[in-house]
Amino acid sequence: MNFKITGIVREKESKQPLKGLLIRAIDRDFFFHDLLGNAVTGADGDFVIGYEGEDFKDLVEQRPDIFFNIYSSATAANPGRDGDSPIFTTKEAVRFNSGTQEFFIIEIPREQLGDDATGSNGVVTTPETGEWKKLIDEYLKLHPINFQYNPEKGFLAPRLVCDSNFGPDLGTIGEPGEVKVIVNNIGNGPSFFTYVAVYEGPSGYTHPLRDYRLSDYKIISINPGQTIDVKLKWTRLLTTGRIAGVCFDPFLDPRGFDTLYQRHPHITSVHYISLK
Repeated sequence: MNFKITGIVREKESKQPLKGLLIRAIDRDFFFHDLLGNAVTGADGDFVIGYEGEDFKDLVEQRPDIFFNIYSSATAANPGRDGDSPIFTTKEAVRFNSGTQEFFIIEIPREQLGDDATGSNGVVTTPETGEWKKLIDEYLKLHPINFQYNPEKGFLAPRLVCDSNFGPDLGTIGEPGEVKVIVNNIGNGPSFFTYVAVYEGPSGYTHPLRDYRLSDYKIISINPGQTIDVKLKWTRLLTTGRIAGVCFDPFLDPRGFDTLYQRHPHITSVHYISLK
């Protein structure tokens, strides 16, 4: 019988993915524990472990009781060295009678990560006061824009609206792909510095942004009346959850976002519940 374990490892406080950690999946038994397999987490904190049911020492047992021991990236780079201990274990949260396909989200407190801590609070930050002119000047040298200002429409300012068609692009869990976020500027001025991003996280509309994983982002400039299809890297890691696209000008929206709302001109999202 074939079994497959997939999951995400992330920092508990920031919800940011943890790359390069060594994961050991273990079948808990009364008399001895069986190692089911090893993996090293990828850039998205994701891992996959596959194994055969015949590998169990206890041939009667067909539904393993799974927990994980997790080691630092230093151990992952040199797994044979002596004296290394797990930085985290889920031994106190065993998943009993596991099926042939199981998905786990493992959150490790920052204080236990040492040098592997992300150092991030999960909030998108913007440049400090006084840095904007330099950044915009540098950006416009590489991305010149041309627009017509209509004084009858009032103040010269962009108005950004985010849209998408995420359904066909959700993809198979763990398979890298692309999604498209559609950005419209319905205002009367250009946005020189539009931040466009795609996130994955829990279902619902009240979870804070820090509960979501940033998959990819780009910075664009967009003229009034212009529509830009922004392609972003995307790897689905959740069986049940929500994909959310965000677009905003941090110069006009300096506070950014702390919640991914249901209805907002700068947010577009889709829920999914299938095992696709």
